[in-house]
Amino acid sequence: MKSTLLSLLASAAVSSGLREHPAYETSRPPFATIQPTLASIYAAQATTQPESPTSNIEGKAFDRIVQIWLENVDFEWAADDANMQWLAQRGITLENYFAVTHPSQPNYAAAAAGDYFGMDGDNFVSFPANISTVVDLLDTRRISWGEYQEDIPYAGFTGNNFSNQDTSASDYVRKHNPLILFDSVAHNASRVRHIKNFEHFYDDLHEKKIPQWVFITPNMTNDAHDTNITFAAKWARGFLKPLLENEYFMEKTLVIVSFDECYGYDIPNSASSFPFSLPPFPFLCPFSPF
Repeated sequence: MKSTLLSLLASAAVSSGLREHPAYETSRPPFATIQPTLASIYAAQATTQPESPTSNIEGKAFDRIVQIWLENVDFEWAADDANMQWLAQRGITLENYFAVTHPSQPNYAAAAAGDYFGMDGDNFVSFPANISTVVDLLDTRRISWGEYQEDIPYAGFTGNNFSNQDTSASDYVRKHNPLILFDSVAHNASRVRHIKNFEHFYDDLHEKKIPQWVFITPNMTNDAHDTNITFAAKWARGFLKPLLENEYFMEKTLVIVSFDECYGYDIPNSASSFPFSLPPFPFLCPFSPF
């Protein structure tokens, strides 16, 4: 398969006729490359209040999808790691999934919109509001959704990156945040409030406000981008172990741990996935569960 579950869901959004305006001509790229300025990176919405809408739409096989993406690891490296093996033993391993291209950002865009529109880099790009995403599909069906981006400074931050003040590393990066790439989300005062950090994740978990469609991005350290599979797999096990034991979080929930792309550009671009669920709900399900 040349797409992840989320890409397939997003494809449904693109093909469902939800566009507000005619599609862009195929001869021109449907996104704008922007040269970020200090204002565009750090100005804006520090006072934006996060929103945590909930819903209870019953699915065919599960009621919640949680997608967690790690970075730039060949399948063999992940399969050989002890902590990834620990996770795989609690779910199943899907070996026939592939990222759509290189580098990272086009894959994240495809996860939201079902296509990467010919993008071939990690530049600061913006897709215009007439490009549909999975959010359009979810909102139409009144299914709650949200993103949790580790180290994003506040809900709805639209900047290019944010550096951890302790390490000076760019721990949060926009290119790993699929929905913020799209003006239909980033320029929507309500939707942008659904993009929050991990502190808000644990608040929502405690208050039982985790939405039904969730995309989680660890920071550049924990996702293996600036470290390695050993570091990222240890983080993933530590992050997921209590969640897999949390009855509220796992109630009719499918958790999918994926890698955005492999490390090498000269080998098949495997984006292996490790899904987890609680019995009696199946690990595999129809691609349009809602």
